[in-house]
Amino acid sequence: MLSVVFSLKDPVGVRASEILINLINAKPAACPAASICYKAENAVIAGFDVDQTEFEFLDKTPEPSADAAIVLSRHESESGKKSLTVHFTGNPTAKALFGGRPAELSFAPAHLAKPLLQRYYYHARELGLLEAYAISLEATHHGPTTNRKPLAFIEIGSTAKEWNDELALKAMANAVADVLQSSNAIQGCSPVLGLGSTHYPARFTELELSSEVCMGHILSKHVLGELAPGALRQAVEKSLPNGARSALIEKKGASSSVRKALIDELNSMNVKVQLI
Repeated sequence: MLSVVFSLKDPVGVRASEILINLINAKPAACPAASICYKAENAVIAGFDVDQTEFEFLDKTPEPSADAAIVLSRHESESGKKSLTVHFTGNPTAKALFGGRPAELSFAPAHLAKPLLQRYYYHARELGLLEAYAISLEATHHGPTTNRKPLAFIEIGSTAKEWNDELALKAMANAVADVLQSSNAIQGCSPVLGLGSTHYPARFTELELSSEVCMGHILSKHVLGELAPGALRQAVEKSLPNGARSALIEKKGASSSVRKALIDELNSMNVKVQLI
């Protein structure tokens, strides 16, 4: 069982959820605190009146017994880049500009995000979107952070034009439906920590799409020099299932002193490190 959640303030969440409800034949239901709720055999779909970065209640609603949550969301960026993305949430530094607590990461279901991105890519390709849109993982950022329930965001960016693109919305909804109607997760996933990338980590995305590598939390080069104490340990331990036992560091994304500090700390946690 998975929870699929969205904000009623978000046009992507609202429209993609409508498509998804029809795809999986979900029926109206009641969920605590939710303004909209539908249930199917293997999923509950719920909309709330607060911004999705403030969804700090997913352990209690819409389905306490759900294994994880998928958040349908718009993506915003200053570049306006057309993008289809999947990412985990958290604030790896002492700042929390967009929800969540400072210096806290959420639980990251790597075994769920991998098939989610793969199916997103498949449907985007089938719908002819890949000439216009870039599909990518994103580095870990923003809230919510306090839930014990693992969660992943799936997004469309980056302007109102893309948020209302029916083909992009269809690709999102179909990707989520595929995951809901399958076994929900990659079996045998051993999460790999990604460090030192750009915010849109091309190399980690390629590995996620075309290899057996199963990416956990990704900490971009922009935050490595100011990681909060304990943030790296959280990234390791909260990458599910069972924590990350290996890490990839992009050499160009970290100075030699930062790399050494990362490697030393990872080695102390018995995490195998590879420079790429």
